[in-house]
Amino acid sequence: MLAYLRSSITLFTQPLRLVRSFTLDTLRADFLAGLTVGLVLLPQSLAFAILGGLPPIVGLYSALTATIAGALWGSSSHLNSGPTNTAAIITLSVLAPVTTIGSNEFVTTASLIAVMAGIIRLIMGVARLGILVNFVSDAVAVGFTAGAGILILSNQIGPLLRIDLPPGTGLLTTITETANHLDAIHWPSLAVGMATIALIVLAPRLTRKIPAVLISIVVVSPVVWLLDLKAQGVRVMGPVPPGLPPLANLPIFDLDLIAHLLNGALALAIIGLVEAVAIARAIAGYTGQRIDSNQEFVGQGLANIVSGIFSGMPCSGSFNRSALAYQAGGKTAFTAVVSGITVLLATTVLGPLLAEVPRAALASALAVTA
Repeated sequence: MLAYLRSSITLFTQPLRLVRSFTLDTLRADFLAGLTVGLVLLPQSLAFAILGGLPPIVGLYSALTATIAGALWGSSSHLNSGPTNTAAIITLSVLAPVTTIGSNEFVTTASLIAVMAGIIRLIMGVARLGILVNFVSDAVAVGFTAGAGILILSNQIGPLLRIDLPPGTGLLTTITETANHLDAIHWPSLAVGMATIALIVLAPRLTRKIPAVLISIVVVSPVVWLLDLKAQGVRVMGPVPPGLPPLANLPIFDLDLIAHLLNGALALAIIGLVEAVAIARAIAGYTGQRIDSNQEFVGQGLANIVSGIFSGMPCSGSFNRSALAYQAGGKTAFTAVVSGITVLLATTVLGPLLAEVPRAALASALAVTA
């Protein structure tokens, strides 16, 4: 019993082990990779909140909190937690029958179910149920990786061509809608995207010390501004909502509401865990890192609890941001911490600069990652 308690306590000391692993070389690599991932995390957090029927600022709050907590207490060096497509869709489907979409109650209920799902994940981690993911075969992990890559690529077609597609559109619908609207392709946006891809391909031949994605965005964004391509219809990120996450007014004493949400919270917890661990294992297949599933359960649990407490939404691991963290040269989980801090800086200091980043450039970066 004493040994079990000691091992359970070690699950919560992961940040100390992370700090001990720091070196000047890893810090530099993580800092640059974190900036790159943060540029993607920012617009995704806003978009996924909208997809979940929530105000965009809710996604931003989750990006500030869940990303950092998941990195500090997780096991993977590259897993980037925060708002995701899957978590947003499940949240909307679970909450829509319970409360009115867009209301204040809907927002607070989303934060409540994030805390509930986080507690379930935390309990599963402490109870050493991470062994359950060992029953997920390598074939499933490979299939998940391939499918995620295709899905990520298809999701970038709309922003790259500036064709308006419904949020959460599937692969076949994306292909058919794109084929039906070839006359609507916005050529300046496509040119920006192609230039970004060319820079990503060519930059490593000049230097490998700075992530190619970061170089491409830093080069392309001023060109778009100088040529005033916004006037020709090239879409940029736009103003970033300022402010720090406030504490949520959670209805923790509404037992009837909690009972209604319990099944949905369980679904969010389990699906999110399978997704996060599958992503971590897929990237570990390239890095050789050993993933501790119990530690990852704890990290995902705390990420959701912190997100819910600070007015955020349910979260999980993001495949495209995690893959980008690896591709950009990140070495440790500090990469995700920097990405979260980048979002914070974007809401306070760097907002005017990041507002000018072209969406087509971000889409191209994700397409190359896919």
